[in-house]
Parts: sequence; structure tokens; C-alpha cells
Amino acid sequence: MLPVRPEIASADARLSDDALAIIRFGVPRDTSSLPMRQLGPLPSIEVWRSPLPVTRWSAEGAAFASNGEVLFGSARVCGCEIESAAARVYETLVTAARSSGHPHLLRAWNHVGSINACEEGWERYRRFSVGRHEALTRLGITPQQFPAASAVGTQGNELAVTLLTSRVPGVQVENPRQVPAYEYPAHYGPRSPSFARATVARWDAAGMIFVAGTSSVVGHASLHADDVEAQLEETLRNLETIIDAAAARAGTSARLDGMTVARTYLRRAADYAAVAARLQSAMPRTQHLVLESDICRRDLLIEIEGVVPLI
Repeated sequence: MLPVRPEIASADARLSDDALAIIRFGVPRDTSSLPMRQLGPLPSIEVWRSPLPVTRWSAEGAAFASNGEVLFGSARVCGCEIESAAARVYETLVTAARSSGHPHLLRAWNHVGSINACEEGWERYRRFSVGRHEALTRLGITPQQFPAASAVGTQGNELAVTLLTSRVPGVQVENPRQVPAYEYPAHYGPRSPSFARATVARWDAAGMIFVAGTSSVVGHASLHADDVEAQLEETLRNLETIIDAAAARAGTSARLDGMTVARTYLRRAADYAAVAARLQSAMPRTQHLVLESDICRRDLLIEIEGVVPLI
């Protein structure tokens, strides 16, 4: 039995106590939503459901929910220098996860306000990467323990981080078409991004692949500048490759069209119609959530992440 199951639901859906985590998006936003505009016909939310009783609490400005197997921790900081904010948020969330008995990082979602803007001479994403790296290093987390992750832009200057951690460790997997992010050359910033391309998590006979934010990157270079359709095809190739690699690591098989939920981030809202049609043909059984968002590199137009169950 999986200890958590994600789904995309209507924003006005009636929610029960089995919702371990609920992620809302919207512009303008309320205090519970992330400032990202949804693209498509219906406003939706992302719900992570639990088959086990859920306990919730708050500590040090962060919110937590656990079912004894996995834990969601989230924190938001507004109006402060991004590097120190990233370090503080990661230290708070990881320390709390460890103390609650869920020390193993499976997945991280990083929503960085004005991600491509400059702050004291460096792009905010690069400064965020420094703070995240320093925190993980101080916490004794090695590159082989980095979680699958995404880092995308939101409106404003807020930093919002959500971590999914587990009682049991996952297995980090890299994409053979790409250089591991934590080994990027120095010209991508003073600290390389601290994440894995995917994490495989298993609980008894069940499991899932958490696929990190994936874009049109081969080796460490962005490809197909200003061509969203070509970037989408390269992204789909990367998704297929990492899912194959993760399934092989788990000793099973999995396919791109077996992805249950996917978030797609689009830099340009005008690209929605073409991208949505291609996503539907490539992943017809997947629940899709498409959001207007800046990507961590200025030359990237699209990023996709998702979850693939292992049977």
C-alpha cells in the first residue's frame, strides 16, 4: 500500500481528512495559495491523499503533516535576502523531519519569487542554490542523498519550500543523458543545484518514482532556444530516459504514459494550446496541471515533473 497518493482535483472539491497535503495556485492569491497562474479550462488543486490517519502541527513558522510513514513540511518567507532565506527554511524543515522520525528526503518543491531577477549581482535562483547547498551540507546530507526537486518562479519575492520526507530512505537516480546537477560547471553559479533527477521510494511491495523538474537540457546545456515545441520533445525524451533508469534501479518497469500526475511549467502562456495537445497525446492517462511560471534558466521555456507508481 502506498502511504500517499497524489491527484489533481477541482478547486471547489470537497476535501476530507485524508488530505495529507493540498497545494493551491492562483493569481491574485490568498494566503494559502502560491502566486502562479493556472492555464487551462478549470482551476485545480493538487491533493496528496493518505490511507493512514494524519497528524498536523506547526513549529518555527513551518507547517507539518505526517501519517507515520511520510511527512510533508512547508515554509514560506517573504521580503528577505534569498540566500539566507533558503538556508534557514531548509534547516528548519529538515531538522523537524528528523526529529519526527522522517529523516529521508524524497522530494522538494521550491517556488522562488522573481527567480530570474538579479539580487546583489547574482540571479536569485543562483543565490537560492547557494543557500540550499550550504544548509544541506551543514546538515550532513551528501549529493547521493539529495532529493528529486524542482525550482520555478512565482510572482513577488516570496520563497516557498515544501519537502516530502520518509521514515525509510529512497534511492536517488540520475539521467544518463544529463550531467548530475550537483556536478554542473562553475559558470552556472557559485554552488551547483542540489537535487537528483529522480527518487525511487519503496514501502513494502509498493512504491513510486518522484521525477524532478525536467527540461530541454542535454549534458548540462540548454537546447532549442526560443522553440517551445522542440524543447517539449527534448523534455519528453529526458522524462522517458529518467523513468526507464529509475524503474531499472527498482527492478521493475515503468513508462512515461504511466505517470499519474504531472505539473508543467510554461514561461509563455501563449504556448499553452500547443503544449497541452502534445501532453495529451504523450500522456493521455495522466492528470495534468499547467502553470505559467519562469524557469530556473532564462533560455528554458518549459519544465515538467511528475509521479510514476511502481507496482
